[in-house]
Amino acid sequence: MKTICLKGGRIIDPSTEKDEKGDLYFYDDKIISPKDAKNTEVIDVTGKIIFPGLVDLRCHINDLSGGNGENIFSVTRAAAAGGYSTIVLMPNLNPIPDNPATIQFIKDQIKRDACINVKLTGCLTKGSNGKALAPLGSLKNAGVVAITDSPLSPQDNQIFCKAVEYASMFDLPVIDLPRDLSLSENGNAHDGPSALKMGLGGYPRIAEELFVQRAISISRSLNTRVHLSSISSFASVDLIKEAKNRDVMITADVSPQHLALTETKILNYDTNFKTTPPLREEVDRKYLIDGLMDGTIDCISTAHEPIKEYEKNIEYDLAPTGVTSLETAFNISLQQLSEHPKFTWVNLLKFMSLRPSEIINVEGGGLRVGSTANIVIFDPLKKWKYHSSKSKSRAFNTPFNNEEFHGKVSQIYLNGKAI
Repeated sequence: MKTICLKGGRIIDPSTEKDEKGDLYFYDDKIISPKDAKNTEVIDVTGKIIFPGLVDLRCHINDLSGGNGENIFSVTRAAAAGGYSTIVLMPNLNPIPDNPATIQFIKDQIKRDACINVKLTGCLTKGSNGKALAPLGSLKNAGVVAITDSPLSPQDNQIFCKAVEYASMFDLPVIDLPRDLSLSENGNAHDGPSALKMGLGGYPRIAEELFVQRAISISRSLNTRVHLSSISSFASVDLIKEAKNRDVMITADVSPQHLALTETKILNYDTNFKTTPPLREEVDRKYLIDGLMDGTIDCISTAHEPIKEYEKNIEYDLAPTGVTSLETAFNISLQQLSEHPKFTWVNLLKFMSLRPSEIINVEGGGLRVGSTANIVIFDPLKKWKYHSSKSKSRAFNTPFNNEEFHGKVSQIYLNGKAI
């Protein structure tokens, strides 16, 4: 077996805040010191950017294997094309992962079909129906990295509070996509000018903000971790900032869609812009970017939610929510954040690699000697256009079809092997 040397690239390691030109060596599945290299194969990566594999905390699929929707085979290849070495599957699967036997069944499918690391979440409540707690200790023993009912959220406060308390006993992070259904059950768009003009039911900010405050209060009371997924409201950012200033153990992420788009995109009734939570106003978009840059929001998650074409191409108010984003998430995030005065590549990689791996307690986000060789080679000069019909994903519900980007993932290594 040969040592691989990636020579002459710009190496960015968010775990050490390193950003400098140099050579990166790895042997088998580990990054090694140059002095330990032997029988070396040199790959010239001059002009390229080298960084750790990305980690995604919110990914959905339609089918485990087969079927005519997104499955483990297709989603992992779409993720690899976007620079991801690890994705975390949400529990809205078939079968639903609320017991150890199902977890093991899904892990067997992953072992057979995945080309990157796939981590599982277990249901917070049985069947994700919000009525009774799932066996969280057994799910932990079966190998889940977190518990959640995403894209649902338990509406019973007592159930959610007990789940967070129980999960803390097993050192399991709870991921919550905050939504009060009593205020948003019929909401198909942000409760703003566009929804009013289009005659759509509103999904107001307060439906998110109330459950953000719920998570903060429970986290503070129990002194344990809660991670808030896909934040979209400017007031949610303020609530999280205040909580962090009081050392509450709360973390949060935002999707690339909410960094880039606003509610005006839905005015043509294009269901590819119908997301969970909905696209909001420009004030929210700017707040979310600033929230990332000042450390209030911890990371960026794709919220990749593939929908079968025949289900998506119906009336706007009847269509399911969700967009695909694994292959475009890094480019969209780079595009939106690079103009901010506080932007650095180190910060971008913290948002998309280091912090997500820390939140779920898995290895990632670093290129230090001894780290697993999950490595991305990115060509910053490559111009390309994203066509959903040519993507690795089996779903086409993207808001970024035919979008032109600058910079492209040209190679990814997983455990030292080229994908």
